[in-house]
Amino acid sequence: MKLKFYHFPGACSRVTLNALEEAGLEYEDQVVNILEGEQKSPEYLKIHRSGKVPALDVDGQILTENVAMISMLNELHPEAGLLPEVESPLERATQISDLVWCTGTVHPAVRQVRMPVRYTDGDTSGVQAKGHELVTAIAEHVDARVANGKWWYGETWSIVDVYLWWLFLMARLGGFALDGYTNIVDLMQRVEERPSFQQAAARETAAKEAAGIEFPR
Repeated sequence: MKLKFYHFPGACSRVTLNALEEAGLEYEDQVVNILEGEQKSPEYLKIHRSGKVPALDVDGQILTENVAMISMLNELHPEAGLLPEVESPLERATQISDLVWCTGTVHPAVRQVRMPVRYTDGDTSGVQAKGHELVTAIAEHVDARVANGKWWYGETWSIVDVYLWWLFLMARLGGFALDGYTNIVDLMQRVEERPSFQQAAARETAAKEAAGIEFPR
C-alpha cells in the first residue's frame, strides 16, 4: 500500500501523522503551506474539496478527515493499538463517537478560543468568551476522566489521547489556562514521552524546515 500524507506542521493533521508513526508505516509526506494559501490552490482543491489538511492518498485514492483516516488505519493495522480492542460493534461505535466528539465538538470550541476571527467579521470578544465557556466544561470532564494517571480509555493509550493533547495545546496557545487541570497536563506530558509522538514531532520539524516555513511571532 502506497501512502502520501498531506499536512501542515502544528495543524490537527498532527494526530493522523502520529497514528501513521504509531503503526510503523512507510509513507511520503507533503506540506501544504496554509500560511501561503496553498490549501486553496486549484491543485490542492483537486485533492481536498474543502481546502483543508490533512488528506491521505491511499494507492491513488484520496481520503480526508482525521476520523476516517484513523479508522482505516486501525482496521488495517489493529496490532498498532490506535484504538483498544473491542468485542462488539457498539463498543467500536463508541470509540468512533469519541473521535467525532474530538473533531466535531471540541475542535470548534477550541477554535473559538484560539482563532475567534474564523467565526465573525466583527468583534471577536463574545465569540472567544463563549469558547472559553465551552472549553471549560470540556476540560472539567476530561480532567476527571484521566485522573490518577489514566488514559482516555483507562489503562490503555489510544490515538484519542493524542487528539486531546493537540486540542488542549491549541486551547492553551489561545490563552486558556490549564493550571487548574493537573490531570490534563499530566496526560499531555505522558503523550509527549511516547516514541511515536517524538517521531511525529521530528517528521513535522523536518517538513517545516524543508518547506522553509517560518511561523509569525
